[in-house]
Amino acid sequence: MVLLYSSIVSFILLLVAIITVTGIHLFINESARSSLYASAEATEAYLNAYGRMDPSVLTHANLQPFVKLQIYDQSGKLLLDNGPAHLMRNLSDRYIDDTITGDGSPPLPSVVQNQDAKRFIYYQTWKNPQGQTFYLRFERDTTKENEFLELLSEYLVVSILICIALTTISGTYLMKRALAPIERIKETLKGIEVPQLGKRISLSGRQNELSSLAVTINQALDRIEAGYNRQQRFINDASHELRTPLTVIMGYIDLLDRWGKNDPAIVNESIDAIKSETDYMRQLIERLLFFARSSNGTLQEHFEKIDSAELLKDLYEKLLPVADGRRIILGENESAPIYADPASVKQMLRIFTDNALKYTDPGNTVTLSCRVVKSTVSFSVRDTGIGIPEKDIPHVFDRFYRVDTSRTKDTGGSGLGLSIARYIARNNNAALKLDSKLGEGTVVTAIFPVYEKDLSPAGETPPSGNERS
Repeated sequence: MVLLYSSIVSFILLLVAIITVTGIHLFINESARSSLYASAEATEAYLNAYGRMDPSVLTHANLQPFVKLQIYDQSGKLLLDNGPAHLMRNLSDRYIDDTITGDGSPPLPSVVQNQDAKRFIYYQTWKNPQGQTFYLRFERDTTKENEFLELLSEYLVVSILICIALTTISGTYLMKRALAPIERIKETLKGIEVPQLGKRISLSGRQNELSSLAVTINQALDRIEAGYNRQQRFINDASHELRTPLTVIMGYIDLLDRWGKNDPAIVNESIDAIKSETDYMRQLIERLLFFARSSNGTLQEHFEKIDSAELLKDLYEKLLPVADGRRIILGENESAPIYADPASVKQMLRIFTDNALKYTDPGNTVTLSCRVVKSTVSFSVRDTGIGIPEKDIPHVFDRFYRVDTSRTKDTGGSGLGLSIARYIARNNNAALKLDSKLGEGTVVTAIFPVYEKDLSPAGETPPSGNERS
């Protein structure tokens, strides 16, 4: 990366140097040509006004600075010269022939260059009133300017090389310094393994893009750690929940094997216990499978229009045979349509009623009700059981959470029911509310939006039997 940037900077500097040198070179050449043209025009004007050729031409002809003038007669003999001695004192026949073009006009300025000098030369003819022809040779020496240009080019080359070196060195240093935090982040991430999910990227006090990146990565690691911990707790809790009934079953099997073969009382007790624990394991496995299917997206739900009153009445009728001494009361049962998966909603309400029956003593009441308030439908299950401590209410919907052993030691329970209910509520566009007072009872409410005609709760038109997974 540093080499790429250095190459780009080098190319830009080289391009600027070439443009600068070329521009100065063109300016020098154009300035030399302009001075020759101006000197020739001024000299011709002076000669036409004065009318004769003598040394005054060299001093009064308004020659441009650094322009030399040599005047030759018709035979090529040097007559006048305002400069030092030259190698070419007289004009040869070739120069005389080349001085005038075919149409009688003077040629363009020519460039004469050798190893030591670079000169611009311009020839012009002039005739005096007597008809004599004179050759005027104007010369502009640009050797000094070109020496300066060569020196400038050398300085530019050296400067470019120095700039390239400084750019490479400073770029490497700055790049390493800029990438150092990223390297630390990379090394930290390399060291994060499953046993070290709590490790985080250290943050500097400065607020910049890298600190923002580190915060984002740390937040992602927090979520990963929280998810991993939930998974571990889920596995540990599930293992513990399965181990308990298996231990009970193995204990009764051992009891039957040792003393129960000829004792009907022990046989009946063991069979009842094994059936109870097996049923508990079945429910636990079903709920674990529910969470597994909901997590991997294979849980199928069929959404349709449901009448709230019919749904609650059906649930009430199915609860009566299993009330086991509790009084089941169907309170307000107002009718309104909702849009949800019937099986899931029934399962959620059944979880509420199972808990209500489980924690309500025989002779006490469990009340079911459905109320329509404005644009919402509220299903409520109220029990008169032992209630839930206020500090535990925020956690009762967490997986495997149980209030305390005194609440569950006689009633059992896996701590998964309300977690499933919360998932069903979220997936069916419903909200859950739980109110409880210790020693007085608990009220669980599921609030659904009223299904408006031709519109789903999300504002879309749902086809009958719509399936979501």
